[in-house]
Amino acid sequence: MNLDSAPRHFRSAFSLIEMLIVISIISIMATLVISSFSSASNDTRRVLGRQQQAALQNAVNAWVSATSVGNVPGSQKPASLEYARGIYNATGTPQARLLLVQGYLDAATFQHFSETTTNSAKVQTDALKKLNQYIDLPSWTYGSYPQVNLITEP
Repeated sequence: MNLDSAPRHFRSAFSLIEMLIVISIISIMATLVISSFSSASNDTRRVLGRQQQAALQNAVNAWVSATSVGNVPGSQKPASLEYARGIYNATGTPQARLLLVQGYLDAATFQHFSETTTNSAKVQTDALKKLNQYIDLPSWTYGSYPQVNLITEP
């Protein structure tokens, strides 16, 4: 009997179940890859938010150092932390405090902060808005140092 002329009962192809298993495995792998990329972008925004907070804290520290030394303008009295605290707290809002320390930020950073901040109580950037976060510059309390806080909104 010739094997070539024998009827073929079995074809060499994938069955429907095999195809469904392969498709489900590929979709699970695709889901894992996509979720890792989306969490990576959020992690990047979080790191950027912390860097922006640190840049603003450094600017506040530099402003305090510069303001609390020398003489009080129009007086022979030496400047102090109390003098700097009075000026800082007199500004009232975080946006006004941002303007107070603008000379200690590079121009591009200050411009980015000022262009994206629309609420005087919240200093924001595009990255912070996407994470529902903002930077707060609260009043400077006695016995402490001015803080720059990164706040996450609920």
